[in-house]
Amino acid sequence: MRHILFTIALTLITSLLGIEVSAQNIDRMRNNLAVRTMDGTYVSVEEDASAKAAISAVEGRAKAKSVNGYRIVIFSDNGQYAGDNAKRVHTTFQKTFPHINAYLVYESPYFKVSVGDCLTMEEAQILMAKLSSYYPKAFPKREDIKLSDLQRVVAEENIPRDSITHK
Repeated sequence: MRHILFTIALTLITSLLGIEVSAQNIDRMRNNLAVRTMDGTYVSVEEDASAKAAISAVEGRAKAKSVNGYRIVIFSDNGQYAGDNAKRVHTTFQKTFPHINAYLVYESPYFKVSVGDCLTMEEAQILMAKLSSYYPKAFPKREDIKLSDLQRVVAEENIPRDSITHK
């Protein structure tokens, strides 16, 4: 299931990048045609309103840089040393799980460390279950996931459990 979602995400990313490039090519083609040549030839490009609306709609979708998803919050604190503790947890997680994205954020008044880039709640629950013995207070949180972050997603079956050190 995860492999299918990963394939769909990469296909979506590739499609969106292709649409953005093709829209730029259309503009370039219009500009090239509108130039008068040495023999006096000039092409005037006029778009039908419905075609222009369709292109604008596609360009608008191509600019979407994120999707709704979930991350697992493994640390959340607002105490005196919360910032330092969050940095420690973030660094330890990155060393232990280099193939899972980790994010250190400050959402007033809390410092939080969230991990993973899950497209569905099911994915988030699977990741949370795998991390729960090391982070028993972990919980899923709905977040916007950048498409660029999805490119780094690796199947969680590769978590090196024997190399995990937990405080």
